[in-house]
Amino acid sequence: MKRLASIFLSLFIIFILSATNPERAEYIDWINHKAMEQSSNLLKKGFLSVAGKSIFDAGTTKSDYVIFSIYKTDFTDAGMGKVTTIGIFNQFIPLSSFEKGE
Repeated sequence: MKRLASIFLSLFIIFILSATNPERAEYIDWINHKAMEQSSNLLKKGFLSVAGKSIFDAGTTKSDYVIFSIYKTDFTDAGMGKVTTIGIFNQFIPLSSFEKGE
């Protein structure tokens, strides 16, 4: 009986994790908002509010593992660096902050 309960609990946890795995569009909104928060330049904030989502969408790759996703955004060409983020439980957890490229 304990084994059956463990199996049901595991399946329930996997279901919850997969149901709360955030989508790419949510990540693009989140990273755009974070970039605008970090910028102190009004011109840069204005640019991000107009074209930020399409720029972040073009520079982002998503690895979907069903129960979570890993997003990698690379802007070394623009001088902003790279950021790696895990998406789980409808939240985004940065694994690395913007790292300046060489």
